[in-house]
Amino acid sequence: MISLLLFLCMVNVAAGTPFEGCDAGSLEGCPGTQNCSVHTITQNIDHFGWEPPLGNGKHQTFKQRYFQYDKAWSTDKDGNRGPVFFYFGNEDNVELYVNHTGLMWENAHDFGALLIFAEHRYYGTSLPFNDGTKGCMSYLTTEQAMADFAYLIDNLRQQKGVQNSPFIGFGGSYGGMIAAWFRIHYPNAIDGVVAASAPIWSFTGLNPPYNDNAFYLGVTNDVKGPTIQPSCFDHLREVWGKILANGQDKDGAAVLSNSFRTCSPVRPNSDDALAIVEWAQEPWALMAMGSYPYPSTYLLHGKSFLPTWPIQTACIQLTPEFDTDAELFEALRQAVSLVYNSTYDVECYNITKQAPGAAARRSRMLATPYLDAQERQRNGEQEIQGNNPSCQGDWGYQWCTEMTQPFTQGTDQDFYYCPNGTFYKKENCSAWSLQDSAAGCQPEWGVFPRPEWARVALGGKRIKDATNIVFSNGLMDPWHGGGVLTNVSESVLSIIIPNGGHHVDLMFSDPRDEPYPYIALARNLEKAQMQKWVKQAYLKNNITTWKLKTDHKK
Repeated sequence: MISLLLFLCMVNVAAGTPFEGCDAGSLEGCPGTQNCSVHTITQNIDHFGWEPPLGNGKHQTFKQRYFQYDKAWSTDKDGNRGPVFFYFGNEDNVELYVNHTGLMWENAHDFGALLIFAEHRYYGTSLPFNDGTKGCMSYLTTEQAMADFAYLIDNLRQQKGVQNSPFIGFGGSYGGMIAAWFRIHYPNAIDGVVAASAPIWSFTGLNPPYNDNAFYLGVTNDVKGPTIQPSCFDHLREVWGKILANGQDKDGAAVLSNSFRTCSPVRPNSDDALAIVEWAQEPWALMAMGSYPYPSTYLLHGKSFLPTWPIQTACIQLTPEFDTDAELFEALRQAVSLVYNSTYDVECYNITKQAPGAAARRSRMLATPYLDAQERQRNGEQEIQGNNPSCQGDWGYQWCTEMTQPFTQGTDQDFYYCPNGTFYKKENCSAWSLQDSAAGCQPEWGVFPRPEWARVALGGKRIKDATNIVFSNGLMDPWHGGGVLTNVSESVLSIIIPNGGHHVDLMFSDPRDEPYPYIALARNLEKAQMQKWVKQAYLKNNITTWKLKTDHKK
C-alpha cells in the first residue's frame, strides 16, 4: 500500500469532480437512469454453439438492455471521439449500478467520455426465455455473459464509428470479477478495467489456497473492530446455544416467540430454534458489506437505508450485560432488525415459515444454497427435481454451476454456530464439504457444481501476463479475503481501503468520506490509471490530441 501512496504523490491527479448536492447514500441530487437513454441489442442466446438453443429454431436471440449517457462525450479538433466508460453488469437489474457507480459519472466530463451500463443476461429485462421454459437456465454462464459484452462493445465501435476510442471497463463485486476476467480474455475489446471488491481468488484448488473461512472471518473481524466493545462478539458466540436450549421445551419456546416476535409460535423440540439461529446470523454479512461512512440504500435496493457503519450500530444493542436470556434475545432481534425491519413497519417475523408470505429466496452474491435447501426440507416444501419454473437470473444457479465459492462458518475463529453434539450431530465446521453445500442444487436446478471451472477457464491466480487492471478492496468488506490484495505486476495493481465497505470507491463522492482519506486515494489511483490507459490506447492509433479536462464546471 505504501508503494501506491508514493505513486499517487508522483502522478498528482485529483479524483473526479463531485456533483454538488449529491448524497451518495440516498442518491438525492445525483445523476442516474433519469439522465440516460435506454437501448437494446440483439444477442445470440448461445454464442458458442451452432444448434438452436433448446432445439427451438424460432427462438435463438434475446434483447440485452443497456443505458447510455452521451452529454459529456467529446470530439477533438480532428474529429476523434472521447473514450467510452463501460460498466459490466452484475447479477441484478443494471439500473442499480447506473445509479450508484459515481466513479464513472464523476469522471465523464474530465475524460469527455461516453457512459455505457450493460445489463447481464438473465437479469433486469435482459431475459432470454419466458418463465416456465424447461432448461432455460442452461445459458446463464459467465462465459456467455462476457461474449454478450464483447459483442456489444464491437457493435458500439462499428455503429458509433469509434474504432479508435479507448474503452475503459468498470465493475464491482461479481461485476468486478467479470471486468477482470474480460480484460484477460478480451484484451482487444477493453483497454483497462477497474475491478472493485472482485473476489476472483475465492475458489478451490488455487495456489496458495483460498481460506474457506475468509468471508465469515471478515464479518467477525468487523464485529471485533477497534470501535466496538468486546462484549458484542462474546454475546454472539454464546447466544446460539442459548437459543437452541430454549427451544427444547414449552416455556423456552414461548420465550423465543416473544423475544423474536415470531409470526407463529415457536414449536418446542423442533427445528424452529435452529431456524431462528440461521435467521439471526444471516444479516451480519450484509451489514459488514455495507460499511459506509453514511446511511446507504445500495444493498437494500433503494427501498430503505442501512445506517452508517451498520455493524457498529448493531453491536450497540449487544454491548450491555444481560440478566436473562430473554433480554439477550431481544437485543439480538433489535440488532438484526437493522436489515429485517429497515422500513420500520414489520410487526412480526416469519422466521419459521409457518405463516404465509415467507421471505423471498436469496438471489444475489450472498447466497448459500444449502441453507435454502435445509429451509425447504424443514418446511415440508417439495420440488420437482430440476424443474424450477423461473427463467430469471439467480445467484443460486450460478453458484450451483461455475461460481462455486466455498464458505465455512462456525470455526473457532468466527462467531457463527457450529453443531457440537449437544442439540445436533457434531460437525467439523472448519472443513468445507462440496456435497453438503451443493445439497440444494440438484433438487432446485437439476445441476451439480463444477468447483474447478472458475480456476480452469477464467484464470485462477495465473494472471501475471495480464495488464491494465486495478483491483480495489475494502478491509471492512468480507469479500476482500478472496480478492487480489497485492500488486501482481507493474500494470496489475491492488489498492487497499482500510475503512472501506463493498466497492465504496465506485460510489459517488460524499463529504462524509473525508475523515477516511483512503477512499479518495483509491479514486485518485483509479483515475490516474484510467488516464494512462486512455493515452496508451490513443497513442497506438497515433492520436496525440486527447487531454484530460480539469477546469470544467458541471
